[in-house]
Amino acid sequence: MAFKRLIIEIGQGVDMHGGDQNNAVLKATKDAIHHCCMAGISEIFEIEDRKKEARIRADIYAPHPEEVDADVVTKYLDMWEVEAFVHKGGANPEGIALNGKPKTEITVALVVLTVYVNV
Repeated sequence: MAFKRLIIEIGQGVDMHGGDQNNAVLKATKDAIHHCCMAGISEIFEIEDRKKEARIRADIYAPHPEEVDADVVTKYLDMWEVEAFVHKGGANPEGIALNGKPKTEITVALVVLTVYVNV
């Protein structure tokens, strides 16, 4: 048996104020995983133990990858076996000034989740 790709889903997350890479990455992870209904995991492939028979590859794209803690993704997806890889990407448009404070940095992160099953 070998692991084969079943689903590829992309999520986007935005931190509007402060440029928090991990906040944007977590939002992107939630966006991607909440777009998936993986009924086939149990109904077609009859997988009971996701950690042994399925896995997720998480490709994380953030403007400042050196500030990203990949554990944000692996902890959120803790019911799966997850491998996370951080890459430079996403976007950093200029934000707005609030309450007399300087302009903030908007952070846009993308997360690509690829679900593999052992078939």
